[in-house]
Amino acid sequence: MQLKRYGAAFVFLLVGLIGLAITSAVHRSESVATQARFDLVADEAVSRIEERVQQHIALLVAAASHYQADGDQLSRPSFAAFISGLGLESRFEGIQGIGYAKILQSDDDGTTRQALRRFYGIDRDVWPDSTEAVRTAILLIEPMNTRNRAALGFDMFSEKRRREAMWRALQTGEISASAPVTLVQEITAVKQAGFLVYIPVATAGEKVPDGFIYAPFRAGDLHDAALKGRPLPVELATRDAYAPQGEGLLYSTAGYDPDSNAVSFHATREFDIAGRRWQVNLHETPAFAEHFAGVYTLLTGLITFLLATAMAAATRWQQKSVAGAQALAELSESAAQEKDLLLQEMKHRIKNSIARIQAMARQTAASSDDLDGFSASFSSRLQSMANAQDLLTRSSGSGAELRDLIITELKQIYGAQLDEALITGPALSLNARQTQALALTFHELATNSLKYGAGSHPDGVLSIAWTNPGRENRALHLTWDESFPNEGGTPPERRGFGSRLIDANIRGEMHGSIERTYHAGGLTISISIPIAT
Repeated sequence: MQLKRYGAAFVFLLVGLIGLAITSAVHRSESVATQARFDLVADEAVSRIEERVQQHIALLVAAASHYQADGDQLSRPSFAAFISGLGLESRFEGIQGIGYAKILQSDDDGTTRQALRRFYGIDRDVWPDSTEAVRTAILLIEPMNTRNRAALGFDMFSEKRRREAMWRALQTGEISASAPVTLVQEITAVKQAGFLVYIPVATAGEKVPDGFIYAPFRAGDLHDAALKGRPLPVELATRDAYAPQGEGLLYSTAGYDPDSNAVSFHATREFDIAGRRWQVNLHETPAFAEHFAGVYTLLTGLITFLLATAMAAATRWQQKSVAGAQALAELSESAAQEKDLLLQEMKHRIKNSIARIQAMARQTAASSDDLDGFSASFSSRLQSMANAQDLLTRSSGSGAELRDLIITELKQIYGAQLDEALITGPALSLNARQTQALALTFHELATNSLKYGAGSHPDGVLSIAWTNPGRENRALHLTWDESFPNEGGTPPERRGFGSRLIDANIRGEMHGSIERTYHAGGLTISISIPIAT
C-alpha cells in the first residue's frame, strides 16, 4: 500500500538522485575543463609579458654590441642613430630608452659635465650627492625627450636597488635587472612603477668594465603593450617575487581583485627576468565566467529533472490506470451483489406485502360486522401501506420525521385503531440514508409483529419510545416493545431474510446495534444508532 501511495515520488526521487549524480559528474568535468581553459589563458598572458621583456632585453644586448664595436669612438650621433633605427617609440612600448652610464670615481674631475656639454649641450654635474666610492653617471640616453633629458647626469649607484643590480652585473658579467623603482623619468603627477636592466661593457681589448649599457622600463606601459591585441579574459598583477611581502608591485589591471566573491579561478606563474623573479597572479574576468558558464551542467540538470518528472508522471498514470481498473472491477462486483440483494429484497417485499395483505384481510374480516365495514377498513389499510411505500421511495431524495415514519408503517397494521399515544419520543429529523434504512427496518419489524407478535393477538400491545440525542452523545436509542400476555415471546428457530435485512440496516448501514429480548410478556427490541450532527 505504501509503495502504491508513494510510488511516483519514489520514482522521481530515484531518477532525480541518478540525475543529480550525473549532473555532478558533468559539473566536475566542466569545472576541470574550465580550469584548463583558464590555465591556457593565464599561460598566454604571462607568455606575452615574458616575451615582451625578453624582446626589449635583446635590444639592450644589441646596443651593448654596438658600444663595444665603437669603442673609444663612442659619440652621441652614432649612438642616437643606432637607437633610432631600432624604432623604440613606435614598436617597443614600455622601454623608456637605452643609455650608457660611465663608471667614475667619487672625485669626478668634470668628466660628466664635459660629456653632457659635448653630447647634449647642457651644463650638469653628477647628481645627487653620494658617499659611495664609485659613481655611475648617465652620459647617454636615447631617444631624447623631456623624460630622458631629466635623467642625464643621474648617479644610479647612489640608489640602493639600482646599485644592487649593477654590483650583481659586475660580479657575474651577466645581464642584471633591478627591483622595482621609481624612474627619474617620472616627472609628471601620474607615475608608474619601473625597473632597469644593466649590461656591463668594456671597450675593445679591455676586460674591466668601464660602464653599463642599460634600459629603464615603465612597467605599466610594458604590460599594456604586451597584453594588447586579442583580449584575454583575465585580470592580473605582477610583482617582484624577491621583494618583501607587500612590496614590489610592478603592475595590476584595473579589475584585479583576488578577494572578490565573484572570482572562481586563480593562477600564479613565475619566470626569471635578468636575475630577478617575477610573480604574476591572475584570476578570470566576468567575461570569462559568462563565456564558460556551466551550460552543459544546466542542460544535464534540466534534462534529468524533466526525465524524473516524466517518469514520475508515467508511474502515477499507470497507478491510476491500475487503480481505476481495480475500482471498476470492484464496482462491477458490488453492482452485481447489489443487484442480487435488490432482487431478493423485491421478492421478499412482494411476499411480505402479500402476507401483510392476507393478515390485514383476516384481521379486518375478524373485526368487521359486515361486508361494507370490511371493505372500508381494508381499503384504508391498503392506502396506508401505499403511503408507507411512497415515504420509503421519497427517502432516497429527502429525509423524514422519525415519528411520521413509524406511524406510517404501523397504520398498515392497526389502521384507525392505532393508539398513537403509545408512540412517544421527541421530534427528530432523519436524513435520506437513515430514513431509507429505518423505513426498511420498521417495515420488517411491523411485518413480523403482524405475523407473529402483538399484531397477531387480539390483546397484543405495541409501544415504541425513543430518547433525544444529546450534544455530547449523538445516538438514537429506540425501544420497540411488544406484549401479548398468556403466550410470551419465543425466539424463532431460524433467522429469516427479514431479520438479516434488519441487522444489515442497523449494524452495517448505520453502524449501530440491535438487541432482541424475548420474555414471558412478549418481545423487547433495543436499537441504538449514531445520528450525525
